[in-house]
Amino acid sequence: MQIVRAELSDIDAIMACIADAQRFLARVGVDQWQDGYPTREIIEQDILRGESFVMTEDGEVIATAVISFAGEPTYSVIEGSWSADIPYGVIHRLAVRDSGRGGIARRFFSYAEAMAEANGYSCIRVDTHSDNRVMLHLLEKLGYARCGVITLTSGAKRVAFEKIWQTTKI
Repeated sequence: MQIVRAELSDIDAIMACIADAQRFLARVGVDQWQDGYPTREIIEQDILRGESFVMTEDGEVIATAVISFAGEPTYSVIEGSWSADIPYGVIHRLAVRDSGRGGIARRFFSYAEAMAEANGYSCIRVDTHSDNRVMLHLLEKLGYARCGVITLTSGAKRVAFEKIWQTTKI
């Protein structure tokens, strides 16, 4: 398995990952991504910004996520508090194909953390739906601290997490 920056030619495979994730969330009763989000246009913009990544296995895209270091405007206001006012990376739009479940999301988080550290960051932030028990459990298991609630531009509320570590760069 490898994780690489997505290309425009990956859009159909990324959308298939998202469709699987949408169906999974619906099956477990989570009202997240049930309104057509994220759209093909959003994914295209992620790719053009160089922030979209795919995990492939045997040439097939089995997962996708956005890893960004450009900041997240909706994180500027939080009901609660971030642990520190430091530069951070963000993981958004993580989606795994049904055929790829089992440890894949964890690998994406490890990759994002390593990428952050390689670029001089020591913090990753992420948000998720309050009913997304699978992601809530994973974040807590990976050492992400629950910091509060943020409000998306749509008005929807999301639980916000962050993980801060000591960098090893000297």
